[in-house]
Amino acid sequence: ATSPNGGGCPASSSMLRTSRPLASVVLRGAVACRTPSLARLYSVKSCIPSLSSATAVVARYPTTANITNTPAISPSLATPTILISRRSFASYPSHVKVGMPALSPTMTQGNIAKWRKKEGEQIKVGDVVAEIETDKATMDFEAQEEGYLAKILMPEGSRDVPINTPIAVVVDSKADASKFSDYTAEKSGTPDKKKEEAAPPPKKEEKPKETPAAAPAAAAAPKSNTSASYPPHNSLSMPALSPTMTQGNLNKWRKKEGDAIKSGDILAEIETDKASMEFEATEDGFLARILVQDGARDVPINTPIAIIANSKDDVAKFKDYSADSASKAAPASSGESKKASESSEAAAPSQSSAPATPASSTRKDGSRLFVSPLARKTASDSNVDLSSITGTGPNQRIIKSDVLAAASRPAPSAAATAQTPAPSGAAKQQQPATDAIYEDIPTTQIRRVIAQRLTMSKQTIPHYYLTMECRVDELMKVRAQLNAKGEGKNGYKLSVNDFVIKAAAQALRRVPTVNASWNETAIRQFRSIDINVAVSTDRGLFTPFIRDADTKGLATIASQVKDLAEKAKAGKLAPDQLQGGTFTISNLGMYGIKSFSAVINPPQAAILAVGSAEKRLIPSESAEGYEVANILTVTLSCDHRVVDGAVGAEWLQAFKDYIENPLKLML
Repeated sequence: ATSPNGGGCPASSSMLRTSRPLASVVLRGAVACRTPSLARLYSVKSCIPSLSSATAVVARYPTTANITNTPAISPSLATPTILISRRSFASYPSHVKVGMPALSPTMTQGNIAKWRKKEGEQIKVGDVVAEIETDKATMDFEAQEEGYLAKILMPEGSRDVPINTPIAVVVDSKADASKFSDYTAEKSGTPDKKKEEAAPPPKKEEKPKETPAAAPAAAAAPKSNTSASYPPHNSLSMPALSPTMTQGNLNKWRKKEGDAIKSGDILAEIETDKASMEFEATEDGFLARILVQDGARDVPINTPIAIIANSKDDVAKFKDYSADSASKAAPASSGESKKASESSEAAAPSQSSAPATPASSTRKDGSRLFVSPLARKTASDSNVDLSSITGTGPNQRIIKSDVLAAASRPAPSAAATAQTPAPSGAAKQQQPATDAIYEDIPTTQIRRVIAQRLTMSKQTIPHYYLTMECRVDELMKVRAQLNAKGEGKNGYKLSVNDFVIKAAAQALRRVPTVNASWNETAIRQFRSIDINVAVSTDRGLFTPFIRDADTKGLATIASQVKDLAEKAKAGKLAPDQLQGGTFTISNLGMYGIKSFSAVINPPQAAILAVGSAEKRLIPSESAEGYEVANILTVTLSCDHRVVDGAVGAEWLQAFKDYIENPLKLML
């Protein structure tokens, strides 16, 4: 081969082993020669005769890509392959195609929520180019190199874009940006997704023969939501507010349609499997449309719940936007589109012939009908008329139990209804008697999770129980003295439970075997001591935890317990205050319970149940006769897979030592 300066180009291994910048091109069966010239084409057959499939070499310096650890070229190497990012075409200047990034480990596709840069603008390293909606959250996509944004290939609102799909073109010079005005996804070597979807499937011509009603059904179908029919907008989905959350209940919207939204504003209250939490806005805009109303239950995560518009003038344009439009906006494969079309055609005659209308969204009097998705499906399967049912859920929402109750009642025929006279007053009074026997209270997401975890605990964890009585006279004296000194505006007030938490933490430090959990292949012993405290609320039982309780003083523990209890009762606990803990304490002493056995909180190995302190007459230790003592009864529930009986007894002895000698807690 001949180099730009007329010299030869030796085909040595250094050409591909170098870590210096090489051409950012995609070559197969080619060799990259290191040279500071523009992209040129040279024959390499004379340079490397053994490479029969090697046909060309392109060199450009400097560029943004490096090639390292490339194997040396040898006579046995028939087809070397080099894959680099930058591409050059004869009709376009040198440029870089920016692909859809993988912003999370589980991300396979993403949505273009918003472009922060416009075509022609300069880009610097670290600049936010676009906002990408991943499977986890909406994240900022930062530039990795400098240049100018020449062309946007994927406009705002593009959904389900696979990772590595080109979304934009970046050039080195501002003068080159205008040369990409007619650049398209097809010219970049990527098929146009919209044209693929618009292309008719192979069997579409046979469809009218199979289903004569296909044409009317297709004509009656609403137009799909595209960026052409609606202004630029963002679809707000049901968020995953905890790692174990798969669905949530939308308790209340804090914003109304048309309201301005700023980053950090509370949009709605969402009930997860852990707590009722506030959903904050992450960007500015206007709430154009609410797709899921107040009181909606069991809404799967990532389901569209609202539409955010960029301009207030665009809000009115979304008045006819619906959840069906949002689902149709997502690109679907041709096979999925065909299935959806066939299912809608098959459903059309059945709906017209059915005497009842379970899918109706209004009652006979024209009022709106609130129905859960499961209740609607059950009504469709049972052929029950939803408009005749009075819901027992929030806002008279019809739930599954309402449909089952209606289906269990015999439905009279039309002829029998016409001939049967109206019931008398006595009959009317007797009619609701069967319904008044019981009341079905819908379970919350939190209550269902509690039931699942406690059932799993009792079924899979071999419990055993150890009970011990502790004399707490000295504790009561120390507590009274400390509380007397802690009075004031910035003071503190210690409870018996604060001493119990501190004593349990110190006992775990002395007997670390209990501070562990069971795994199938190992017993995991925790280095930190995080104490969960059971808090009872109207929504269920919560167990927020005190992190590193063994290192905290009594006043700090008292303050944190009070704060966590208030947040739990108000439904304001954050996920990081609930997810964790190595040991749990459940105290029912304030209710007068002498002793009880608690269920272990998995995956922990033990839980301490604390009863009330009661006065007893016991033999005097210092003199003859008897004396009154305050006795506290505690019961330790242990996982026998992790904590043997002797180890559990050893821990209780350590706890007794600390609780009966509270001054040791100060050390």
